[in-house]
Amino acid sequence: MTTEKKKIIISEIQYWKKNKLLPEHYCDFLITLYTQGEELDEVSSKVPSTLQKERRQYRAKQMMILLISLLLAGIASVAMFMLTEYPTATLLSASVLALLLLVLASGKTFIKKGFAPFLYISMAFLILMMSLKIWTAFFNDETTLLIGLLVLNCSLWLFTGRLLKLLYFTISGSLGLLIIVGFLILSF
Repeated sequence: MTTEKKKIIISEIQYWKKNKLLPEHYCDFLITLYTQGEELDEVSSKVPSTLQKERRQYRAKQMMILLISLLLAGIASVAMFMLTEYPTATLLSASVLALLLLVLASGKTFIKKGFAPFLYISMAFLILMMSLKIWTAFFNDETTLLIGLLVLNCSLWLFTGRLLKLLYFTISGSLGLLIIVGFLILSF
């Protein structure tokens, strides 16, 4: 067996020992077996394990997507309320941005690894912002339409929460509907 392969195997066994993936005496036995009874050199202990490398790469990808999504969601939110001169162009750009986030959310890697909740919440926030922008751009004086849009958003959250078994959507949809009903009761 080549020296490089031995170093990789020894670093993996040390990782297992450190994270208690195997009992310590098994790891000691395997290390002794692969080092053939010799002392570990410093190079083999400095080599990061394959799992550590994969985790670092995954975290870097996850942080990059998170930053890009936050940046795009922030730009879309600001653009929807700041650019009142061209409401159609603003809605179109926000729709394209929402579609882009949806495509990112459908990536199998992110859904499997638990990154999907952030993208679901971002999409719900963008849909809420788009519906509020539509109301402010076209129907500014009609409060009943605003209440209808909010009820529609909360119902969508509740439906999504029940369908996908996402507790945070179920709770936010239910609380939103209760707050709207409370507001209607208090205002009349």
